[in-house]
Amino acid sequence: MISYDPAAKRLGGYLIDAGLLSPSQVDVALNDQESTGMRFGDIIVERGWVKEQTIEYLHRKIIELEREIGQPLDKGVLQTSYSLHRLKKTAHSI
Repeated sequence: MISYDPAAKRLGGYLIDAGLLSPSQVDVALNDQESTGMRFGDIIVERGWVKEQTIEYLHRKIIELEREIGQPLDKGVLQTSYSLHRLKKTAHSI
């Protein structure tokens, strides 16, 4: 049986699962990271692909939870969680 290592999953994978980045965008950001030494999250924020608040939300609500329970959340849970977060933000700004 293969054991799940939640620490091995990177931010780019979570963003792809949430439908916020494409695999090619992750590749571009990883290449930028290698050439500049910048952090992955800083690169995608600077490029305007994802807001910093989105990364913070994802880390707080999904990544930490997966690491705590020691197994991945279903991809649909990730997409639903982020969609609910966006709806709440929209409702508060109206």
